[in-house]
Amino acid sequence: MGNNESNHDQASLSDHLVYVLYRGFECFLRLLPMEFVCIIGATMGQVTYFLMPRRRQIVLRNLRIVHHGRLSPRELNALARKTFRTSGLNLVASITASTLTNKEIIERVEVVGREHLLNALANNQGCILLLGHMGNWEVLTQLKTLVPEIKSPASLYRPLNNPLLNRLVKRRRQSRGAALFNRFDGFTKPITLLKSGGFLGVIADQSAGKHGMPVPLYGKLASMTNLPALLHRKTKAPILPVSMCTVSPGRWKVVVHPALEVSADELKDTYKVTARCAKAYEQLMNESPADVLWMHNYWRGANRTALKIRGSVPRNMKPADLSFTVPFYLLIYIPMRPANESLGEVLRYLRSCRPDFHITLVGSIPPPAEADTTLPVVPDEPPHLAANAIRNYEASLPAPFDCALDLSLDGTGTTLLTMAGIDKIFALKNEPPVGGHDDPANYQARLESFITRISPAPE
Repeated sequence: MGNNESNHDQASLSDHLVYVLYRGFECFLRLLPMEFVCIIGATMGQVTYFLMPRRRQIVLRNLRIVHHGRLSPRELNALARKTFRTSGLNLVASITASTLTNKEIIERVEVVGREHLLNALANNQGCILLLGHMGNWEVLTQLKTLVPEIKSPASLYRPLNNPLLNRLVKRRRQSRGAALFNRFDGFTKPITLLKSGGFLGVIADQSAGKHGMPVPLYGKLASMTNLPALLHRKTKAPILPVSMCTVSPGRWKVVVHPALEVSADELKDTYKVTARCAKAYEQLMNESPADVLWMHNYWRGANRTALKIRGSVPRNMKPADLSFTVPFYLLIYIPMRPANESLGEVLRYLRSCRPDFHITLVGSIPPPAEADTTLPVVPDEPPHLAANAIRNYEASLPAPFDCALDLSLDGTGTTLLTMAGIDKIFALKNEPPVGGHDDPANYQARLESFITRISPAPE
């Protein structure tokens, strides 16, 4: 057992309480038919849709990025509700799925594309299974039951915070013949398994933050882990994307796709292989959109350096070389104070930090040429008119605003942007005065300090 787990072996009183409640709920569910369990889960998901507005907004934002131009606002809302229902269904069903017999698993789960697994087995190759947070992924831990011919199935996992539940999950998965590798223990064991012809499941679809690589996902730059690419380079094991779809309550379909085509020249290019993985995830997500865990913010930015590209750009690339079709939408509220020359310098600096900016200015000053769009604000008109203009303009974009900057010192921009429904706002008024002097002459220095903090230039 890895050090990370050893440090959390001691269960607290709350851990014991959660464990007892979980086992009690599990025993209750096992008394019910699987179809009824799924109905309970779907109902809980529907209730969650109304009780978690923050998560609902993340889901709607993600779906809008993915389906802009193809689905109307009404259809996006319907898909969001279906996503919550399906996620609730699969979450609750996964509790019961871990206790099903082999016969019940085989009866309830169809495997499509098993020939791709068998081809890797026939070639005496290990296999990297590219998995996503979609469907009832607890079923995927029992892949050996569904395809008994495969050798040594294993997966990377992050230990649960509750040591009692962690041991329960490990014990059950290992009883099905699946090995578990703690991702905090390094990758020597996973690489050894792949080189010996084993099958390794890797979930790599969520934001990897500063540890990932900025690759286009549905055309918009997202930070994705390069772990599948690194394992592929070390072992030459093919990467097989696998999707998990809900067919009906209590029945699922596992679809194994052909191995990613990686040329000999691309093998050592971790970035290109990671970009191929991102493209594969698009295919998996398109296969059953309601099964995807859209509650995760795939295009999440940093809290402090909000405008910096998340992830490490390869040494042989420049940020300007990154490909994208959906920009990072930045809204900036401009008070009357800064001169056009200084504002132009700020915008030029921002564009030097990342290539995918689309900058919209809101204010009452003449717009500089460096802005993509301007929304004028008449000082004497009611603020709700400007807020409606911002809201209507955002609705016309392929994706919502990623964040907004309020460059006023009195917070008037924050009030307006909040009224317009902008969620992520960074305000200049919260920036400490440079040299401790908060006066009009200090504005320019304070502005420069603020911009360089939230969007440091690339190294």
